[in-house]
Amino acid sequence: MSTSSQAQKSTSRKVTSASVNTDSAHQLSVHSRQGRNKLLSESILPLLLCLACPFLVRSIVFICTHCHGSISEFFRRLLFSQTVTLKDILEDFFYFEWHWPSGIIIISFLIYAVVMTIILPGKEYKGPVTDTGHVPIYRDNGFCYYIVSLILFASLTFLLKLNHLSPTYIYDHWEEFLSTVSTFAFLLCFLVMLKGKYMPSTNDHRSSSNWLTDFYRGVELYPRIFNVDVKLITNCRYGMLAWALLTVIFCMKTFELYGFTDSAFITCVLTLVYLTKFFWWESGYMKTMDIIVDRAGFYLCWGCLVWVSGIYTLPSYFLVTHPNQLGWTSTAIILTLGLVSIYINYDCDRQKIQVRSTEGKCLVWGKPARTIQAKYRLLNGKEHESILLASGYWALSRHFHYIPELTLAFLWTYPCGLQHILPYFYVIILFILLMHRAHRDDQKCRLKYGHAWDKYCRLVPYKHSKESLISQKKNGKMPVKLERKHAFPLTLAPIILAHDILKFIYIQ
Repeated sequence: MSTSSQAQKSTSRKVTSASVNTDSAHQLSVHSRQGRNKLLSESILPLLLCLACPFLVRSIVFICTHCHGSISEFFRRLLFSQTVTLKDILEDFFYFEWHWPSGIIIISFLIYAVVMTIILPGKEYKGPVTDTGHVPIYRDNGFCYYIVSLILFASLTFLLKLNHLSPTYIYDHWEEFLSTVSTFAFLLCFLVMLKGKYMPSTNDHRSSSNWLTDFYRGVELYPRIFNVDVKLITNCRYGMLAWALLTVIFCMKTFELYGFTDSAFITCVLTLVYLTKFFWWESGYMKTMDIIVDRAGFYLCWGCLVWVSGIYTLPSYFLVTHPNQLGWTSTAIILTLGLVSIYINYDCDRQKIQVRSTEGKCLVWGKPARTIQAKYRLLNGKEHESILLASGYWALSRHFHYIPELTLAFLWTYPCGLQHILPYFYVIILFILLMHRAHRDDQKCRLKYGHAWDKYCRLVPYKHSKESLISQKKNGKMPVKLERKHAFPLTLAPIILAHDILKFIYIQ
């Protein structure tokens, strides 16, 4: 170990001082949160999030189940009810409960995900090279895994129904299930942290003396156990598939209680089509910020195991107790708008993949692709090059693909109606997440690509969406400050438009 570390140090000294400064700044921006209070960002905030997130997930389920979907009723019961004791609060929202039937389902599901990931055929592909020169290798069998899993789930459901059983058992014990998966996820994150500290899979690991920071942010970038990528399992093979199956289960429960309900049907169909698109494009996801920047810790792994199950499925879960009949006209319009949003989201990613696979020698919207060759240097001194696309959707804004994703989230939540804000919690959280991710991505790319990124930003000055034609005529090119000022309403514009159309139909 000492010989390899000395070799790495000697290699690093060969890098020019400018490159070292750029790479160091990049590492600092991602991991050390330069310019922020260290105690706040590395101790207090991680502790609060580790406590608040499980409480929030369980609270939302409690509101749906016991408070008729009313947030105000929840706070009245929590703060002013004389029958609620501190023991009740701890048991309902903080206690690490282990429900053995749920535990068996969760562990069996994870074992299934690992085994299928190993045995299913698929062409090998490479992820982006890391700062230390490591190139992760995966097998492209995500879509096959998804389709096989749906077929097996349908077969299992049929067999259970023959024996007067149903997968909706999970809904009937949803609070116990969420508490169990949260307990399991905490244990998994702790074990992954220990592995990263003492048995890292690659040189892309960062350990500190602050175990709370390491637990929350993670230690390893690409942890592997038995040569299986941990983040691939937690993010995709468990998290995203669980989202699909739980949505189907909640839809089945709604049908069992009320018969065919078009609102539950809309939410289920749009979610399944979106996740089908995700698994079709899984190899592209493995090159996004979730994988190449975020390490395997509470933020990522607990989030994919618990947050996705509890929050992303909220609209379909909410509809079990709050069903709506929208009518065929509304159903057709919402499904059409949703499918168009999914296609645009997919086409955005397809354009970027096509341009990079052809090294920019292709047509985008009938015209030659406009690209920028952006060079950057790794910590080991090697120089690499990326292609920045400034054509098609990517000429409209640097993160245009977030707009159809937000619109879609609104559309599959809209069947829940407008009486309660709770089911729209996912839309709100997604908006915050994507805006924060856009900021982080811009910061990372500016530090990584330097002048090439500045040139790209001059070609595509809009972070999320374009300013109106009137404002462009008045102001010419929109400066950075104006762009940031208008980022919020511009990004929400498609959602507001869809809302107004659907509200008109809903009232009629």
